[in-house]
Amino acid sequence: WSMKHLLRCIVTSDTFRQSASSTPQLQLLDDQNRLLARGPSFRMDAEMIRDNLLATSGLLDLTQFGPPIRPPQPAGFWNKVGGQQYEYEISPGSQKYRRSIYIVLKRSAIHPSLSTFDGPARFTCTVQRSRTSTALQALALLNEPLSVDAAAALAKRLLDDPAAHPASRRLIYGFQIWTARTPETDELQGLQQLLQEQRATPQQRHNTLDHRTLELEAWTSVATVLLNLHETIT
Repeated sequence: WSMKHLLRCIVTSDTFRQSASSTPQLQLLDDQNRLLARGPSFRMDAEMIRDNLLATSGLLDLTQFGPPIRPPQPAGFWNKVGGQQYEYEISPGSQKYRRSIYIVLKRSAIHPSLSTFDGPARFTCTVQRSRTSTALQALALLNEPLSVDAAAALAKRLLDDPAAHPASRRLIYGFQIWTARTPETDELQGLQQLLQEQRATPQQRHNTLDHRTLELEAWTSVATVLLNLHETIT
C-alpha cells in the first residue's frame, strides 16, 4: 500500500517515459490507445486557459497572496432577481491579471469566463470536470475582455521586440509563443496573407491614425487568430 512505491513504478516505466507522439504504425496497431501507445490530447481547464493567455501575452501579474481579485465580468452578473444587489468593482491596474486561483468566489455565480470552459459550480463537490466544445467558447476567446487584452498585449510585445524583425520572423515568434512549435509553410503563408489584408485599410483611416496605431491594429488581428487556434488551448 505504499503510494510512493506505486508512483515510482509508474514514472519509471517504459510506457510512461515513451514519446507522446504517434505514428501511422502505432495508429494501426492500437487505434483505441488501449496499450497507451500515445499521449492523450485534452483541452485545458478553465483556469489554465486564462492563466496561459495572461502568461503568453506578457500580462500575467505574479503577485502572491493577499485578497481575492475581481476581473471584468458583465454588469449586474451577481445581482439576484428581486433580491440583494451587489457592488462589483473590477480590480485596478495589473491586479485583474493575477492568476485565476485568486479570483473571488461566489457560490451561486462562478465567473462567466470560467463557467464557459466548464469551470465547476460551487454548490456541490465535483469529482471530475466535463470537457465540452461549444460555439460560446469560441466567442469568448474572440470577444471576452481578457482575450482582447491578451491579443493587444502580444501584438505590442511583437512590435517592440527588436529581435522579432522582419514581419515573417515576428509571425514565427508569435506562433511559437502560443503553440510551442514552428509554423508549417502553409500556416505561415496564411498568417502573412492575413497581415497584409489587415494592413490594407481604407485611405481615410490613414488620414486620422498614425502608422504605429495602424500596424498595432493589424498585428492585434493576427494575435487574435493565434489566440483562437485549437493548439492554443489544448
